[in-house]
Amino acid sequence: MNASSYQQSILRPRWVEATKRSLDERNGIPAVLRQMQPLSDWEMLRGAPSGRVEDELRNALQIAASEYDNPLVRTCLLRALEVVSAGAEDYRWNSWWSVSRNVDHGRFISTGEFARAWLEDRKLNNSLLVEASGEILKGALEERPTWSELAQCEYVDGVQLLILSGDLAAASQHLSIKKTFNRVQRYFDWNVRFLEMLPSASRESLLAHLDAFFDEVRDPAFPPPRELRGANIVFGVPLLRLRLALIRWIYIEQQSVAGNWRHIIGQIGY
Repeated sequence: MNASSYQQSILRPRWVEATKRSLDERNGIPAVLRQMQPLSDWEMLRGAPSGRVEDELRNALQIAASEYDNPLVRTCLLRALEVVSAGAEDYRWNSWWSVSRNVDHGRFISTGEFARAWLEDRKLNNSLLVEASGEILKGALEERPTWSELAQCEYVDGVQLLILSGDLAAASQHLSIKKTFNRVQRYFDWNVRFLEMLPSASRESLLAHLDAFFDEVRDPAFPPPRELRGANIVFGVPLLRLRLALIRWIYIEQQSVAGNWRHIIGQIGY
């Protein structure tokens, strides 16, 4: 049994079980969807809606990893885009939500782009990803009270959007920042090494480097308990899984994103 088959034999049953739990009518995603509409209490929303659109995409990913054709996947994607439509021109980006406007708006528009491209089974809008990346990078550096684990992780997330856009030079430049990354160090180092390898490494070497990390992240039991994480702290794991799946598809499989979202998502849950 090769490494890929071995991982599939482990992770596929875990995802089937995780999705089954998520689809529980009383306590799972269906109950959440019934109890809360995408725009519930919208006018009272004091915090930026980036979290809401991420929640909807997270639910879609949780189901699609092992039940891609479940109708709730489309429902969650449409709900995500309902939030994006409502929040696109909302005045509160310049008032209530302005304290973390850059980082939250970057998360908001990039997550919305993932949801829309997936729903339409089309390629990603690279210009929009670059725009979102710029906002997230700026916000992570300037809007968070301290250079915390959250800010550090958001910064690397912004770099990954540049990798997805194909602007590898800019991605490398931003990773040359003279900052420490503390317990986000492994996530930071993984991206640095990936970019170093891309120009000349063999497919086998790139695959080994990418899958060593991806196999951990795509496990439904990831992340481990906080006390066991060490330098392995990351935030926003569902979206990280998606970005890594896209990076794998683009740079390892070297296939078009358009028309292949089923296979891209399939890499998460086999």
